[in-house]
Amino acid sequence: MDDWLTGVQELMPQLSSVRRHLHQNPEVGFDEKDTARFISEFLQTNDIPFERVGETGIVATLDSNRAGGAIALRADIDALAISEASETEYASQRPGVMHACGHDCHTAILMLTAKFLKEHMYRFCGTVKFLFQAAEEVPPGGAVQLIEAGALEGIDAIYGLHVSPEMVAGQISVRNGAMLAAADQFHVEVVGRGGHGASPHQTVDAVMIACQLVNNLQTIVSRNLSPLEPAVISVGQINAGYRPNVIAETCTMEGTVRTLSEETRNRVRDRLKKVIQGTAEMHGAEAIMTYEEGYPPLINPEHSADIIRQVGHRVLGPGAVQELEVPSMGGEDFAYYLQRVPGAFFRLGTKIVEREQFPLHNPRFDLDEGAMVYGVRMFAGLVDHHLGA
Repeated sequence: MDDWLTGVQELMPQLSSVRRHLHQNPEVGFDEKDTARFISEFLQTNDIPFERVGETGIVATLDSNRAGGAIALRADIDALAISEASETEYASQRPGVMHACGHDCHTAILMLTAKFLKEHMYRFCGTVKFLFQAAEEVPPGGAVQLIEAGALEGIDAIYGLHVSPEMVAGQISVRNGAMLAAADQFHVEVVGRGGHGASPHQTVDAVMIACQLVNNLQTIVSRNLSPLEPAVISVGQINAGYRPNVIAETCTMEGTVRTLSEETRNRVRDRLKKVIQGTAEMHGAEAIMTYEEGYPPLINPEHSADIIRQVGHRVLGPGAVQELEVPSMGGEDFAYYLQRVPGAFFRLGTKIVEREQFPLHNPRFDLDEGAMVYGVRMFAGLVDHHLGA
């Protein structure tokens, strides 16, 4: 490990304190007012210039006052609408809201990275921006807000991370190409003809048609796409009817589509429309579909992913960098940044080994806080790679 990074370990008490404060005080997307206030006060205390974007977004900047490049680091600050079920001393104090995806960890890492780099700017030539982004969990997400505000202007590269309960602290993982999926949603209203449950021949049963649709939509992945091209179509919600002896006239259903390329994304969307319309027409009903594009696929350029590998080997040590063999079908709005400037996204090992580890988005999710030191080392190492004098 580089000698100048040995001081990162001294940040551990403050990393834990900051993370636990955030964990106890979670806020959902675009409502992170107390979180933004907490971050702002921290930046002010450490004499780090920043600007507010919207109500809760923050862009902090460190300038070495020496000509050089510009790099951006990003953390998402929002929590999820989940009631925490853990019994830790730092459990959420806000009913129905919880940092179940590790964004409290991401934010603490970026805050302390900014403090650490502030003390070591003599090493660098150029500018570092720290993007504290709202609403990663709430499409269309806060990344677009920061981009439209000019946060990426003049930026040469951007990096972000996400906690990974599958790897132990001290490890990271990365992959070339698609790392996370496009995350789209669809809404369908089936309109038939209602009637008495004893006389189905006089009706057009919207519930029966919706059930047919759930089955038919699965053929898109199994019969319209290459078996080597991953895709997911899941119907997560169906609503219809109001009495057991009445055949429903309408039925609504909502679902998600996950794909790893724009080509597959477009093919699935077009085929989805045809299957829905065709199934409804076959039964004499009408189907009204709304399709909402969410985050695009997150694509790591090979060159940028290689920088993650190089820095990881240097600042974390031999064997710390793992290859992520397969992408996740989850979504992440960091993808928007990578559509505009080079960069990469990586996973940070946070697995708890001394007690049971629960997955992301679980009401009992927690993480190994010791992993945050390695997140700061990675972010600082990436800045050194790009801006080191």
